[in-house]
Amino acid sequence: MNEESRLRGIVLDVVTIAVLALVLLPIIWVFIASIRPDADIMTRSLIPARITFDHFANIFARADFLVALRNSLIVGAIVAICTVLIAIPAAYSLSRFTYLGRDFIGFLILATQMLPAVAVLVPIVVIIRSLGMANTLTALTFTHLALGLPIAVWMLKGYIDAVPRELEEASIIDGSSQIGAMFRITLPLIRPAVVAVGTFAFVLSWGEFILALALITSAEVKTLPLALQTLFDPYSFSWGVVMAGGVVIAAPTIVLFLLFRNQLVGGLTAGGIKG
Repeated sequence: MNEESRLRGIVLDVVTIAVLALVLLPIIWVFIASIRPDADIMTRSLIPARITFDHFANIFARADFLVALRNSLIVGAIVAICTVLIAIPAAYSLSRFTYLGRDFIGFLILATQMLPAVAVLVPIVVIIRSLGMANTLTALTFTHLALGLPIAVWMLKGYIDAVPRELEEASIIDGSSQIGAMFRITLPLIRPAVVAVGTFAFVLSWGEFILALALITSAEVKTLPLALQTLFDPYSFSWGVVMAGGVVIAAPTIVLFLLFRNQLVGGLTAGGIKG
């Protein structure tokens, strides 16, 4: 039995390493290609013979790319903050209070996640244009917020459900209000979940392309994914510059994960622990 368990563990380790290699290889190749001269990018070796940072210099020398970087940071930060501020009370209400229509509201929130973003793309574009908000960061912020908020509420509800009600009841007996108990007891306990939800909202907005493509045409309000698309110029095309742009887009996600990895892991597992 021990031998069989050891063999099963070895097989799982091999499969995990193989899957990890398949996932990481393209990411590693993008980074290596971004610091290679264009003439060396298509070589088979992953080890660069020459290293250059000219591609990053070219990227940051482009005024349109810097504008897109600023726009993405603004939209992503606002979406992350607003998602957290709205999702916390909404999730707390669904988890702790009983009122008419609560279960139906929870069902609607869950049902929205069954629809792909493409399915609601046309209605969103029609509504935004009819309101005269096309080509604005405000419209992009609201659409990103609307798409990411339901899953954020549902995730936080699971985390709040895992917090024992007895802790809040003890705080209320000591003289605290229900809202006070939420701020003093529940929020500190679900802090890793709040970080996970905020990071998820930022990453979702940061890399979103389809809605941005449908709503934004003006260069002044383009985001990074749209700016990266403009690098595919048929007359002056450089794979190195494109790869450098991909690294710039991926960098904030990697940095956020490294900074908040403990909170992210804790937040993603907290909702599955009961009692």
